[in-house]
Amino acid sequence: MSSVYQIIKYSSVGIVTNTIGYILYIVISNLIGVNPPIAAILAGLMVIGISYYLNKRFTFKSKNKGVVTALNYYLLYFSAILLHSSNIFIFSSILGFVHEIVAGISLIAISCSLFLIQKFYFFDR
Repeated sequence: MSSVYQIIKYSSVGIVTNTIGYILYIVISNLIGVNPPIAAILAGLMVIGISYYLNKRFTFKSKNKGVVTALNYYLLYFSAILLHSSNIFIFSSILGFVHEIVAGISLIAISCSLFLIQKFYFFDR
């Protein structure tokens, strides 16, 4: 499958999962009142499973059924969730930027890196 086609599919999956995750983040942080970095972790954990499923089946059409691939994927995404939470903490709590904007920018930047890692490490088998 061509890389351009995969980028389009990955972007589609990313728009869906990141929109759900961002809405959950806003609800958890603004409506429920959870600290934004913690809200980012909770929201990320809520969408990680659907992200794995959609990227494996739809974006990369991987036939790999290995448990090691799934565990590595979850470890990668958990690391990304922690990075995202750290970005929110540093840029909003310490530097004073609006956490909603920081969260949106962070999601986009991290998603671009995750595409490359998934394409060449997880699903290129």
